[in-house]
Amino acid sequence: MDINDILQNDTVKNILDKVGVSEEQAKSIAAQAMSSIQSKFAQNPKQMSSLLSENDNTEDDIKLEKEVEDDFVSNLIEKVGLPDNIADQIKGAIPGVMSQFTGKLSADGKNDEGGIAGMLGGLTDMFGGDDKDGKDDGISGMLNKFF
Repeated sequence: MDINDILQNDTVKNILDKVGVSEEQAKSIAAQAMSSIQSKFAQNPKQMSSLLSENDNTEDDIKLEKEVEDDFVSNLIEKVGLPDNIADQIKGAIPGVMSQFTGKLSADGKNDEGGIAGMLGGLTDMFGGDDKDGKDDGISGMLNKFF
C-alpha cells in the first residue's frame, strides 16, 4: 500500500476535496497518515494490530486511534503547514486510512501482527529519515521526489 492507494480511498478523497487542499498537500497528508500509523505501530505493535484487526475495537484500541489522530493532526500543522482548523477537519480521514489497511490485510489473509508488521515494516525505509550515505530517504526525501 502506498500514498496513491490512500488518495484513492473514497473517505479520504471526500475529506480532501471538501477542505480544498492542493495535490501537493494531499500527497503530504497521505504520507503523514501513513507515518502516524507506522509510528504508533513501532511503539505498540500488539495494540495497533488489535486496532487494525477486523475484531470489535476495545477501549485501548479507541484510545490508540485517538493518539494516531492527534499525532496526525500535529504533523499536519507542524510538517505540512496546514492551519489548525483545516488539520482538524482532515483528521476524519484517519479511520478511512486504517480501514484501508485492515481491508488490504484481510484480503491478503494476513490480518495479524505478523502481516501488519510486514506491511508497516515496508514503510520503515520510506519514513526512516537520513540514510548512512547522507541522503534523506525519509518522508521529506520521498516528498522531494514528487515535487
